[in-house]
Amino acid sequence: MASFTYPAFQIDQRSNGQAPTFCLFSAPVGEISKWADVDRLGPDAPRGVQREPVPSRISSIRRFFDRDVLNTIPTAIVIAVRGGVLTPRPGCAAHDLVIEVADGVQRPGLIIDGQHRLRGMERFSVDMPAPVVAILDPDDLEMAFQFLVINNKAARVPRDHIRALALNYDAEFLTRRLESARLSLNENLSSVGVMDEDEESPFQGMIAWPNNPKAERIITPSAIETMAGNARAVGFRELEDADTLNAFLFAMWNKVKVEWENVFNKDTHLLEKVGLICLTQYICENLRSWALNPRTPINVGDPEDVSVNTGHVLSTLTPEFFSAKWSSTSYDTRAGRDQVMKALETISYNMNNKEPWYQGVQMIDRSWLEDQLHAAGPAILGD
Repeated sequence: MASFTYPAFQIDQRSNGQAPTFCLFSAPVGEISKWADVDRLGPDAPRGVQREPVPSRISSIRRFFDRDVLNTIPTAIVIAVRGGVLTPRPGCAAHDLVIEVADGVQRPGLIIDGQHRLRGMERFSVDMPAPVVAILDPDDLEMAFQFLVINNKAARVPRDHIRALALNYDAEFLTRRLESARLSLNENLSSVGVMDEDEESPFQGMIAWPNNPKAERIITPSAIETMAGNARAVGFRELEDADTLNAFLFAMWNKVKVEWENVFNKDTHLLEKVGLICLTQYICENLRSWALNPRTPINVGDPEDVSVNTGHVLSTLTPEFFSAKWSSTSYDTRAGRDQVMKALETISYNMNNKEPWYQGVQMIDRSWLEDQLHAAGPAILGD
């Protein structure tokens, strides 16, 4: 039997005696994990209220604390506590909340909101204190109700509101602090700014805008915007969250950068706008197809899972396509992108059937291909 005691303030929001009682206190996140758990919705827990955790969100919270010593999260973790004993402290408004954990039985605390915050803070430091709102002795219906209300009543701060705040504060300081949280004062930056500035980005310092040296301005900002939009459009619910979306693109393109290092440069089609957009879309569509198959489960919120499965997609293609000479000088149109997507599908078919990758790929320049085949020798010409 383990026992935890916290000074707490009791709150009765309603005076009707029927609504649940709350209490406020703080506790080290590592300690909270000893008496609180997550009851996740699933086949074996149809009444569980929480969703599966998204690893990228947990990592982003840990990274948020790493990036700036001023960064904090004042938002409270909401936990249902059953069997907690609240007793008044003599001579003051506070109470003592005692939570006991018996061996071999379910923990008395169930996290209603804040599982990612708790896990992310715990990764940063188990001793970090977190504010907690405890709902005392709620039934299952009350817990489900609170989860739905909390997760459906929250609203993002409008971009105009953020920009208005910038007028009243030191813009440089506020911008730096927001960057540590992967936010931006400028709506147009969104994923583009993160891709250019984040140290985990495969495109760090490569975006074609004035703050980068001319020689390093390789990737057009609109390419990143389209990539992000196309990834969201595939339909993975997890990618509605901006930070998870960015982590998804990081994982995908870091894998491309490693596997196809020889074509990850300004001299190939890979980092052209059409190359970035089409390969992203092709990988996303394959991941979506695999995710719909129960035999190939994919967690797009887990960067490691995204990286591994991106590698599987790349194994059905060849980087030579992006270093080849294409028939046209520009495919940055809807019709052009359709041709690139068709070419990727054809290459995948060829590779899976042990055929030459270029067979039936109409957009490869014929003269270039003939020169390559002659240079490679008779064995290749016989393919």
